[in-house]
Amino acid sequence: MKILGIDPGTATIGIGLIECNSDGFSVIESGWIQTPKENGTGERLLQIYQETTALIRKHHPDIIAIERLFFFINAKTAMSVAESMGVIKLAAETEKIKVETYPPLQIKLSITGNGRADKKMVKSAVRSILKVRSPKKKKTHFDDLCDALAVAICCALKKEDQLAQKFLKIQKQK
Repeated sequence: MKILGIDPGTATIGIGLIECNSDGFSVIESGWIQTPKENGTGERLLQIYQETTALIRKHHPDIIAIERLFFFINAKTAMSVAESMGVIKLAAETEKIKVETYPPLQIKLSITGNGRADKKMVKSAVRSILKVRSPKKKKTHFDDLCDALAVAICCALKKEDQLAQKFLKIQKQK
């Protein structure tokens, strides 16, 4: 199963595509979509839509997992992130890909065992699970990339748990 994890934003959107199989998880592609600050909102949203659509068409993920907006300090920022999530969901719907959203607490709990884990703990867990390292560039958005991979892992673990529950239910019925 291929899962495209997305950490939504406006200026920087983290993306992490993983594949899950009996051997575990592997990273197919990770990075970010960056939109120029000098562009207007419409241009930025169009770029997010186009680049998300291109990723979907290139890799054909089975599902897209998005980190849900949990709380906000700045209403303006929350609105722009919600708009970004909307165009990502539109791209997925246009390409007939299912979308699931996960709150940060669930993501942190599933990959670190602690729903209140800090960024450092999340990065460490993602690095350990996927065997990835920070890019060597001086200025990166590794937090966004790492959050996208974390939401993809969370989705995969939830799917594994659902399959295990189905299996147990079938075994009980026998």
